[in-house]
Amino acid sequence: MTLSLLNTKLNTQDKCIAYLEKLRWDNKPKCVFCESKNVRKRKKSMRWHCNDCKKDYSVLVGTIFEGTRLELPKFMQIILLMINAKMGISASEIARNTGVKYQTAWFACHKIRCAMINNELKLEGMVEFDEAYIGGKKKKLVANEANLSQITNKRGRGTSKTPVVGAVEKKGKVYVKIIEKLNSRNLLAMLKSKVDTDQSIVFTNGFRGYSQFDNVVEHIKINHSKGYGKGVKTINTIEGFWSIIKNGIKGSYRAISKKYLPFYLAEFSYKYNNRHLQKNALHEILVNAVKDESCLINYKPKGNPREIVERQRGKKIKMSQNG
Repeated sequence: MTLSLLNTKLNTQDKCIAYLEKLRWDNKPKCVFCESKNVRKRKKSMRWHCNDCKKDYSVLVGTIFEGTRLELPKFMQIILLMINAKMGISASEIARNTGVKYQTAWFACHKIRCAMINNELKLEGMVEFDEAYIGGKKKKLVANEANLSQITNKRGRGTSKTPVVGAVEKKGKVYVKIIEKLNSRNLLAMLKSKVDTDQSIVFTNGFRGYSQFDNVVEHIKINHSKGYGKGVKTINTIEGFWSIIKNGIKGSYRAISKKYLPFYLAEFSYKYNNRHLQKNALHEILVNAVKDESCLINYKPKGNPREIVERQRGKKIKMSQNG
């Protein structure tokens, strides 16, 4: 959907409310508190009244839109700008394009990222595993002990950057997670929880943390000291995804804090997993938006962002299993 079409179809508060009500209730409204269907619409209002629990509510309660003072047409514009920006878009640019304050744009963007949290259950087939290091302070020049005339930039393991592990199906979905300690135990736990080991072949580099994979799944190691593999025996897909994240951060966000990194990872994962969506991209994210509550309140996360992301993933998994 383009901005011009959006400004025609969802250009008023009433049109946005009606659209969200159809997405959430499919023309069968029910109470958001007790789930009773014995409800009625308040006259000349966007609010509903439950005849059982006697509470008033709107379709926005329990969603990322709850409590917002931003007009919904403007909120829809921000959502469209975000999902159309494949490499990310900064809150400053959104503020300039929509005419809202920077703080409002920043807060809305993080609310939207709550609806982007990945809810994939299992990866299968040919799956690539790899780790990356994101953020941290500017690289310092380190002298080579063997030759003090040579100066190198320290990279990867041993830096102050945040370690992130990713798993991706070749030509499929991706799952990423921050893992502070890259040891065999943590990597194996991620493998078992996110990959169907009976139906998969896993490709990794030669990092010793992946050594335990041999015991639970067919495991192929790519020795980068001898080359980067051939044919399907590569981890080029996940390395390409790391390139998207790093270039997106460098080009659009410039720098992001470790605290909010889980939300940004959720955004990049969602866009990658839904990269084939064209016309229905806005519809799909709004389906998630009316199911998910915001991860933030008063411009602050409701707890540790990493725990919030994992909790949201758990909620979505439970919902998909039940419905």
